[in-house]
Amino acid sequence: MKVRLRSFVPAIGWLIASTIAFCLPGEALPQRNWFDVIHIDKWVHVIIFTGMILLWSLPYFYRTASAHLNNVLLSVFGIFFGYGVVIEVVQHFFIAHRSFDLTDIAADAVGCCIGFLFVKKYQRNFAR
Repeated sequence: MKVRLRSFVPAIGWLIASTIAFCLPGEALPQRNWFDVIHIDKWVHVIIFTGMILLWSLPYFYRTASAHLNNVLLSVFGIFFGYGVVIEVVQHFFIAHRSFDLTDIAADAVGCCIGFLFVKKYQRNFAR
């Protein structure tokens, strides 16, 4: 079966909202010390990238043969990990008062892994 574009509406919305949030200038972000203590920025990255993997992978479940689904999942993982790296570069060079941060990339990777593991678990349950 064919994957329909409307299946990706939530994923596209999540991507647009995330990109807008990532491109906000540094002055628009809260400057409270307790944010640093609990590392809220890193948790936000994990949540955003977990959502990216879930929302971009799930439309393929009922419309893609199981053999091809693994390739799709790996592609989605790679695309969004790359997106996280590109966002950090954009923040460093083009967004005022934002910088490149390797720990943000690590949080993006953790979010991608969590999303990937959720999708693989769902795939195993779906295959039963």
